[in-house]
Amino acid sequence: MKPLGLQDVPISAIDTGFRLRAVDEGYVALLAENIRDSGRLRQPVEVRVLKGGAYRLIAGAHRLAACTKLGWEAIPAFAFEATEDEARLAEIDENLVRHELNPLDRATFLVERKAVYERLNPDTKAGVAGGKARQGSANEIVSFARDTAERVGLTDRTIQLAVKIATGLAPDVKAAVAGTPIAKVQAELLALAKLGPAEQRAVLGMLLGDAPKATSVRQAMALLTNRPAKVADGFVKLLTAWRHASREERSQFLRHLVGDASHQLGFRIDTLPVPKSAAPMAAPADTGGDEQIDLEEVIVALNAADPDAPGT
Repeated sequence: MKPLGLQDVPISAIDTGFRLRAVDEGYVALLAENIRDSGRLRQPVEVRVLKGGAYRLIAGAHRLAACTKLGWEAIPAFAFEATEDEARLAEIDENLVRHELNPLDRATFLVERKAVYERLNPDTKAGVAGGKARQGSANEIVSFARDTAERVGLTDRTIQLAVKIATGLAPDVKAAVAGTPIAKVQAELLALAKLGPAEQRAVLGMLLGDAPKATSVRQAMALLTNRPAKVADGFVKLLTAWRHASREERSQFLRHLVGDASHQLGFRIDTLPVPKSAAPMAAPADTGGDEQIDLEEVIVALNAADPDAPGT
């Protein structure tokens, strides 16, 4: 994009075009109040110069709406010469960096960014870069995920999950979810995206109906298929992790557990008296009939009792 500097642009000449995220009227009202109180717009909007003296908004839809609400005739704007794809990429990156997006909005922006990035960098599209890589030109192309991570500070994993959500949800389902609590929960969006379009609509009917019949995608699918929802068993997971842990990992876990419990109770429990029948090993002769839990002896005894435990 070619920068043309800061200008006062007539608001009536700015076309907002199609926006990936709807303007939040509540945020506009709050922003308008802030602008009125301060008497100025702290951050100018960004616009693309079109033919005939017209402009297309790149970034700043909420700021533009707030100034319009205040009755401003012109607004400070950074003007640019840019193609439609360059302007769209700038809009997406500005939102990913500046605004606290929910998982659904982030997914929408990222999948659009992927499409725009591939149009601007056609050699990066799947199936194209491989052949040219042998000629050395692909070394000059930065992958979409890496480029996005560098520009907006997201991890590759976050980007991959967001693309799964945006591409997995049916368009009408995505529109129905927007603005609901589900849009804020990535795990629910991912669960929904794994379903077929018909199942997605059926699940939404149970979650967002006038009288909701389920509180999660998993629960809704269980009801639809007449199967009980599987409940995660934390104890089983913990036990499985223990069985696969090495002796050193088990020792670290026990020490942490004792230390954490002692902190919560306000006294040390690694030498707590217990009934003789509950002791894991023989007691010293001078305990007066009570056993003493000695953490180090427990660790040694457990390791000795389980020779199949992974070694260090």
